[in-house]
Amino acid sequence: MKRFLVLFIAMVVAGSAIAGNIDKTKEVKTQKPKKEYRYGKRGYFGNASFTFSDFGAFLDGEGWLIDKPHYGLDVINGYSFNPYLDLGVGLGAHFQPSNDKTEQFILMPLYGYLRYNILDRRVSPYLALKAGWAGVVYREKDGDYVGKFNQWGGSTYTNLEVGAAVRFKGGKSINVGVGMPWYFIPLLATGISVNVGFSW
Repeated sequence: MKRFLVLFIAMVVAGSAIAGNIDKTKEVKTQKPKKEYRYGKRGYFGNASFTFSDFGAFLDGEGWLIDKPHYGLDVINGYSFNPYLDLGVGLGAHFQPSNDKTEQFILMPLYGYLRYNILDRRVSPYLALKAGWAGVVYREKDGDYVGKFNQWGGSTYTNLEVGAAVRFKGGKSINVGVGMPWYFIPLLATGISVNVGFSW
């Protein structure tokens, strides 16, 4: 009788263990696998880019207010939510060279940055939007830089950009884009910008 009881208890314990293992196996199978991306990362990103811009604005009675190309550097810091969506803040310094020192000035745009990478591939097209404020440092006739553009202290600034990124493991990429910057100072100034940069 005792042997029968011991055998019965052992069978019950073994059956419970097997049932528990089956339940755990079902739980593992029902869990959805985590999505893995080929490129990009989640977390901090930085971007530095060289910018060339050529644009103009017409001021009634005075002709073109801005009529020379600009060269500059932009630095952006932000957060990548996934390989597709980036959000950050950028600061630029765009210099207009001129033989006439009174026409030299620096635009310094400070803006929010939103970028959408269309593909999770090594080469991906992207759309980017910059929107903020561009302060102006203008050289007066006495040769000093002051924080104004004639009677205006700056301008609203937006730039819609279309480009392509060549991406590498670890979230690094080389980016080339063509944009259309818009300034209101207070009249409309627009043109074309070309940006070549590196993200990390």
